Amino acid sequence: MVQLYKKKKIEIIVEAARSRAVIEMVEKAGARGYTVVPQVSGKGNRGVRDDAHLSDVFRNVMIIVIAAEDISNRIIDQSQALLEHYAGIVVVSDVEVVRDEHF
Repeated sequence: MVQLYKKKKIEIIVEAARSRAVIEMVEKAGARGYTVVPQVSGKGNRGVRDDAHLSDVFRNVMIIVIAAEDISNRIIDQSQALLEHYAGIVVVSDVEVVRDEHF
């Protein structure tokens, strides 16, 4: 059987205008990488976010990070200050990866 390694997966959904600050924080926290999903839409406590009706300023992106628990904890803690006055959510889940050296 293939060896699996426990990690944390962090999904941050934020307005595109705020994404650069989030990415810089993720990198400074020590994450080896991230994935950006450039356009996400849905409905939350602030109503519907539909890219067809929003300018690029209010477009949402999703930033996905998989990292060790210590790095994940830094990202989670620091994300709260970055998102305090902005629309955004942070979701954390336990995952297992095959190639530990990638994360």
